[in-house]
Amino acid sequence: MKKLQKIFAILSLVVAAMSAPALADTSKTSKTQSFVFSTQVNRTVEKDLMQVGLYSHKSGKNLTELKKEVSVELNKFLEAAKAYPAIEISADGVSNSPNYDNKNRVNGWVTEGRITLKSKDFEAMAKVLDNLGEKIAISYIDFSVSPETMAMLEDEMTLEIIKQFQHKAEVIQKGINAKSYTLSNVQLNTPNGESAPSLFRAKSAFAASMDKAYEGLPLEAGKETISATATGTVIFDKE
Repeated sequence: MKKLQKIFAILSLVVAAMSAPALADTSKTSKTQSFVFSTQVNRTVEKDLMQVGLYSHKSGKNLTELKKEVSVELNKFLEAAKAYPAIEISADGVSNSPNYDNKNRVNGWVTEGRITLKSKDFEAMAKVLDNLGEKIAISYIDFSVSPETMAMLEDEMTLEIIKQFQHKAEVIQKGINAKSYTLSNVQLNTPNGESAPSLFRAKSAFAASMDKAYEGLPLEAGKETISATATGTVIFDKE
């Protein structure tokens, strides 16, 4: 009997030793409180970059002649466009595709060459587009925020969103009368250099007159709203 009493006494001490840390952790947890929230900042900026896609299109029986004609037209345009150094010009190559008759036999070819123009100088771009001639057409016009502007915005908005997040944490701290707070697992979503384009696609200039193809061309770049957000957990210490 005495032996059993000793065993129960030892077990009681073990249980007491194991339960003590748990009580301490519970006490510590009750002294903190966590909140999950997010903040957002927005900037509306002018779209300062213009990109235009151009093409020359020929169809006929002689593929060699078609390729030559398209290349001549594109090279002529490229030489003229070099007068505007503010415009970045890239030739995107020449493609060829066959035409088929109702018996699925090749009865001709379509040759198309493409050029891309990109610039912040809208006036220079307008002058180039005004002198395309009858054999170069517009496939699309795209206005967006330039990478340089986006990079500047990212730096500014990152600082602003962090300040807003900290301010919101301080408001909550005051509201619950907490002694201090710790930022935990905060995720930032800021502009990453990509802008949502506003795209205009022209109808085929060779399926209708050039005048009709240019109707409705956008005259203004417009604006874009850029957003940045911060989401995370803040742990408040009540003591």
